[in-house]
Amino acid sequence: MKCKYLDHQICVRTTGEYRLCCISVEQQNKENVTTHNIEQWRNSKIHTEAREKFANNEWPDACAKCRIQEEQGQESQRQKPRQYGPGISHLDLRFGSNCNLKCTMCYPATSSSVNQDHKELLKRGLESPWGNEQFPNYDWYTDERGDWLASLPDLREVYLTGGEPMMVKGLHSFLKKLDSSVEIRFNTNGTIINPNVYEELKRFETVNMCFSIDGIGKVNDYIRWGSDWKSIEQNMFRWAEFVKYKSIGPTVQVMNILDGHNLEQWAKQHDFEIWPNMLYNPQYFNVKNAPDTIKSQAKYFPEWVSQDADEEQQKLFVKVIHTFDKLRNTKINNYIPEVAEAYGIN
Repeated sequence: MKCKYLDHQICVRTTGEYRLCCISVEQQNKENVTTHNIEQWRNSKIHTEAREKFANNEWPDACAKCRIQEEQGQESQRQKPRQYGPGISHLDLRFGSNCNLKCTMCYPATSSSVNQDHKELLKRGLESPWGNEQFPNYDWYTDERGDWLASLPDLREVYLTGGEPMMVKGLHSFLKKLDSSVEIRFNTNGTIINPNVYEELKRFETVNMCFSIDGIGKVNDYIRWGSDWKSIEQNMFRWAEFVKYKSIGPTVQVMNILDGHNLEQWAKQHDFEIWPNMLYNPQYFNVKNAPDTIKSQAKYFPEWVSQDADEEQQKLFVKVIHTFDKLRNTKINNYIPEVAEAYGIN
């Protein structure tokens, strides 16, 4: 077996930590972009052992998500038909955790705004869904690091996500370092258009913009708290004026599994592709743990909906939603009433 991500891609998390890929589940790695170069990362124990395992037709422990998908007959991340190589041809970068939204399924280490909520809950002496750990706000990009990442000789594609990549102070500077032949891929929440970045992107031959949209109207506004659907829709249309590939990447979970048809209709009407991402964790948002009243109406992802639900996770869902609604002075009933009803939330 082989994995093109191990052989030809460098993935860096919001913390600056190197990872095998964006969905790998290894423990925290000591190799960090702030302390180690790419060669040191690729010669590290975890990277070397993962390559050796694949060479022996064995699955590395960190690659459990791909293994499970392939065992279930699904196409895994590893199997996606995209060309990589030669050399380090692809970068998957999260420049930091700066983000302007408080997405319900997000994590303090990947969103500075979610981290604000986490700190506020602890300050009030309330239980936080993210425990008692303290999280810094991460921002590892410097022009020096941007220089050596952009100067990789075989570079063909750069994927930028976050946090919210449009909030990165050095984003325009980094883009200016790249050759126009490099494909630029963004995953953005669609709330921001930086005029300098907007104009800079026009010089690239290929720009691929995927919008993290989880529903239409109020569904998206609740899940991705702090967003405004009308503004996002207008921004998406502006980007669509020149980007070569435009798509929507919903995070499929309990709260939007019933809104899939609305998202599908909107995407079809406006010529956007849809690339769904199944949410694995936290488990209380995983569609397999949805109440039967939601599962019976779900039209998509039968392999997940058909799995037995964990009632304890359903109780946790209610607890977490009550926490969010109290903190944000809102009610899920006013945004996604069918989900509130399924969980008995009044």
